[in-house]
This record gives sequence, structure tokens and C-alpha cells, in this order.
Amino acid sequence: MAQLCLCVCICMGVWVHTSLGLPPQHRGWLRLWEEGEGCTECDQHLCPSVPENCPAGLVQYNCGCCEQCANVEGQQCDPDGAQKFYGRCGEGLVCQRRKTPKRGRRAQPEPTCVCQDQGFVCGSDGWTYPNVCQLREAASRHNTTLKLTWRGPCFSAPRISRGPKDLSNYTGNDIVFSCEVSAYPLPNLNWKKKGSDDYLPGDDPHISVQVRGGPQRYTVSTWLQIQGLHVSDAGVYSCVSHNSLGETSASAQLTVLRKVVKVMKGHGEEEEERFDHLEEGSGDEQLLSGDYRAFI
Repeated sequence: MAQLCLCVCICMGVWVHTSLGLPPQHRGWLRLWEEGEGCTECDQHLCPSVPENCPAGLVQYNCGCCEQCANVEGQQCDPDGAQKFYGRCGEGLVCQRRKTPKRGRRAQPEPTCVCQDQGFVCGSDGWTYPNVCQLREAASRHNTTLKLTWRGPCFSAPRISRGPKDLSNYTGNDIVFSCEVSAYPLPNLNWKKKGSDDYLPGDDPHISVQVRGGPQRYTVSTWLQIQGLHVSDAGVYSCVSHNSLGETSASAQLTVLRKVVKVMKGHGEEEEERFDHLEEGSGDEQLLSGDYRAFI
């Protein structure tokens, strides 16, 4: 029995030290195991190594000896300030429980780290940040000397924070391209297909475009939906954004697939035809949704 306990302790020790790269909220049980029932004499040589990059800075363990990465904004924390499970918030952050309307006996949400200094700020890199805490986190993650330029959004030409991705699908199916742009003043967003100067959807009934603000302030999102794909829909689509300070765009390829049945000596084989673009002179005749063409 004693040998079994010794083996378990050794395994737990190895597990603890190989788990140090995990975020603080995932190390609560490890911390409890390490600290035990109380504090012992401090020996910093026995402290676990600290990751090189801690976006919210360093905090000390409950016993005031070893250090570890502080919790960043949005991470769970211990509301009474004691580092018993989730850990402590970093510089400029407080541990708060999000308020929810009282409806029945629903469980209260776990407290999280919240930035004390709220309000959008402009960084020296020209990007707008939700608050100074996230600006500091960005500077730490990228190891830069990012500084606060002024409070409020940065005046900037549009920047595409999330561009459309290449897609492929079969004829008759639906696809959706998405695009997210940040800028101040807020930009206009449109879609174009390569080879045409007209903005989509035009008068095409199977193409639709939606635009709305968000998900963050000073950002705009847009979606291009194509229903019931035709071969002629294959091509390159661009999300185009502009405001009074400039213009930018991002593109993605749409590949349209069509299944083809090849008949050879009484045996059928299914193949795929891929259309990255529609060549001149071709069209959708006899290529309706779900069509199969037989070659002998």
C-alpha cells in the first residue's frame, strides 16, 4: 500500500510540472494540491517555472513565495482575493460576478476578471482596443512597446479583421462568405465577383447580402449568401470596404463541384468535376441542381 501511495505522489508531481503551460483557471486543482493545507518555509528554488509571456503580469501564490501568471480579462477568478482555486486577476483588473436577472433558482455565474478602466482606447499601433487592459495584454503577447495614444477610437482606414475563406460545395447547395472590418469612421461594406464591376447581389435572386454593426464596437460584419449553387457561381469573391480615410478588400475562391457518372462497359463510376471559375462560352445548360451527366 505504501508503494502504491508513493507511486501516486510521484505521478502527481510529474503531472503538476508538465501542466504549467495551462491557463490559471485550468490549474485550480493543481494549485490546491501544491499548497496543501498550509504554507511552509519559502524556498524559491522549489518554485515551478513561470512562462515567459504573461499578458496580465505576475502574481504571487497565496503563501507569498512563488509567482505565476495572473488571470487576464474574462478569466474566472476568486472573488475574495484569496488564491484558493481560480487565481488572482492581473494589473488593473478586479474580480467581479456578472449580474444576471433573478429568474427562479438559476445558478449564479462564476466571477471573472474585469478591467477597472473601461472605455475604448487608441493604441500606438493604430488599432482600437476595448480598454487599456486589453491594450496591455496585446503589448505583452506581441512583445512590443505598445502605448496608449488617446482615449477613444483610432481614426483609421478600414482594416479587415476577419476575411472570407475559400469554399467549395456541390451544385444545388448553399454557401455563405463572411467578412468583418474595423474602422473609424465606420466603413461601408460591399461584395464583388471578379470580372464584374457591379456590386452584388444586383438583380440575381439566388444571391443575397446582409450587413450589420458588430460584433464589437467600431466593427461592421457582412455576409454573402448564394443559394442553390450553379456552375456559373464559381469564381473569386471580394469583400470591399471603404470610408473617408481609405479602402481595402479581401478575396476568397468559390469552387463548385458537380458529380458525374461515367459509364464504362456496364459499370458506373462516380467522379467529381471541379469548377474554380466559369470559362468563356460555357454555361449552366443541362447543369441544373443535382444533375448527373453520363459519359459512355
